[in-house]
Amino acid sequence: MKVTVLYFARVAELTGCQDQQLELTPGATAGEALEEVARRYPALDKPGFSPLLAVNREHAEASRVLADGDEVAIFPPVSGG
Repeated sequence: MKVTVLYFARVAELTGCQDQQLELTPGATAGEALEEVARRYPALDKPGFSPLLAVNREHAEASRVLADGDEVAIFPPVSGG
């Protein structure tokens, strides 16, 4: 199945792009999409890096099962003060 992955802020800087298509096995999760992205972009595969995920513009846990055509957004962790 194909999903579109959107990258925001620091994640877009590290990947060098704002979006791309991923081919995943049917039944893959948002977390598995993130793992595939980390394999492609080792700069994202750092201890303590825990990005936020959204699927089809709604906050999603890594366990969220994806469907063909879904849109997965990856945001850097938010910090504030």
